Amino acid sequence: MPKSTNREYKKGKPFRDARKFFIVCEGEREADYFNFFDGKSRKLVIDVSPPIKQHQGESAPSKLKERAINHIEKSGWDENFNDQLWFVLDVDSWEREAIDSLCAITEEFSNWGIGISNPCFEVWLYYHKADGFTIQPKNAQHMKQILHQQVNGGYTLEEYAPEIETAIVNSESNDKVPQSDFPDLCVTKVYKLAREFINLLEKDDGRLKFI
Repeated sequence: MPKSTNREYKKGKPFRDARKFFIVCEGEREADYFNFFDGKSRKLVIDVSPPIKQHQGESAPSKLKERAINHIEKSGWDENFNDQLWFVLDVDSWEREAIDSLCAITEEFSNWGIGISNPCFEVWLYYHKADGFTIQPKNAQHMKQILHQQVNGGYTLEEYAPEIETAIVNSESNDKVPQSDFPDLCVTKVYKLAREFINLLEKDDGRLKFI
């Protein structure tokens, strides 16, 4: 995680007993996935900013930085609980220069991070059920088809999201360059975000317990 401490937004006063994760993502599938975990633990709050694609013209790194700061100012940031903000992006939707610029922005702030998937978020979802790839997706659309064919009946949020621990293990083991923010093909860095909040979820007999 970034180590600098400069802030351009106001710090909130202690007012709760849960740790908050602000997430700025690209699409509805990503938003639905992370919203699944909101309210599943008394120790965790997931606050998803409206997907980027709903804000045409606001996807430039500088605009995302501004949106992120405005959002957490309105929602309440509290360093006492180690609150975090994350951008969740897909390689297929961004130019490399823009991705590099956004990665640099996350380094400006303490507790800001970025989780990128190549070519798309469905790579992260796929790792909930498999520890490797037997084929290489041609593009994002092909990856979505692979995900849909992975289990009988196709992808459903309720079937996949509870297996987040499996996704962390599988995706991390397939990341050969973990120190880099930019993923190789069929690699996702979203496990870095999931790893930050997974311990806030309760367990029962070794299995995640959702209240």
